[in-house]
Amino acid sequence: MNIEIKIEKNIVAIQLKSNKAILDRMVFPEERNLAEKLLPSIDKLLRKNKLEPKDIKVMELKADMDDSYTTFRIAKSVVDSFNWAVKKL
Repeated sequence: MNIEIKIEKNIVAIQLKSNKAILDRMVFPEERNLAEKLLPSIDKLLRKNKLEPKDIKVMELKADMDDSYTTFRIAKSVVDSFNWAVKKL
């Protein structure tokens, strides 16, 4: 099980994936409040599907913006932190 955060054209999609199949997703507009919405949205997606963070093998980020944007840096920090923490479990 993987989580993919996809940011394209100011739309954020958090997708729960098994192999390449999308099992569930949450979508919301990026309104310069990603720091406030991203972690609660991931938590909600996991709870809705009765999953724990340890059930996720890897979290990935795909974005149509470069790393100079704050939105990208916030999402990248969450992805890197999650992947580090899951490896420690």
